[in-house]
Amino acid sequence: GDKFYFTGRWDKALRMYSRALQVDSTQCYPWVGQVLALLAMNQVKEADLWVGRAIEFFPDDASLLSLRALVYAHKGMLNRAIGASDYALTRGGSPHAWIARGEVLLLAKNKNAPFCFEKALETAGAENWKVPMHIGLIYYRYRTYSSALSYFRRACAIETGNFYLWYHLGLCFDRFAFKNEAIEALNRALEINPDFREAERALARAKASNFLTRFLRRLFG
Repeated sequence: GDKFYFTGRWDKALRMYSRALQVDSTQCYPWVGQVLALLAMNQVKEADLWVGRAIEFFPDDASLLSLRALVYAHKGMLNRAIGASDYALTRGGSPHAWIARGEVLLLAKNKNAPFCFEKALETAGAENWKVPMHIGLIYYRYRTYSSALSYFRRACAIETGNFYLWYHLGLCFDRFAFKNEAIEALNRALEINPDFREAERALARAKASNFLTRFLRRLFG
């Protein structure tokens, strides 16, 4: 499931996590992955349903309780989300719990979101690339490209073989009109996955950019 999740193929990730639960529903991680995949596809109603079912099995799991808070935030129930997130962290501080907390605070426009993301990194350990990539994808989704770039670079320093990671690093470089860096990152994505059409198109755009377009991107983002 993670293989597909961290290459942006969330529908396939969802199927793999669901299959894992069919084999053994007493494992917590596939429940977490299933809810994350649903949220990535903006299927908030389904995520709400499945996180509720998961909590029936694991009523004190900090990751799942934090994901329920995140579902509340995606439904626009920000005060309830923050309260639920506060409670979740009393049950433990897993990386997923801190990531979900950070996203809840981002949605609430709370300045403490970066602290939560850094706590997620601290909890995960220095060799974990999935956590910084996950945080980078969150920042990218909310168009906070400078922070996304920072986390993608951290992830790339650990994991060099993920085309979806290099692709997003290239997109961020392109946002800030760093043409050479964008081309290098996008080329790397295509070396790993030559069939990745989105990277092909992004590479063509990066190569075609001129001084004026780069200046305007750097000025307006």
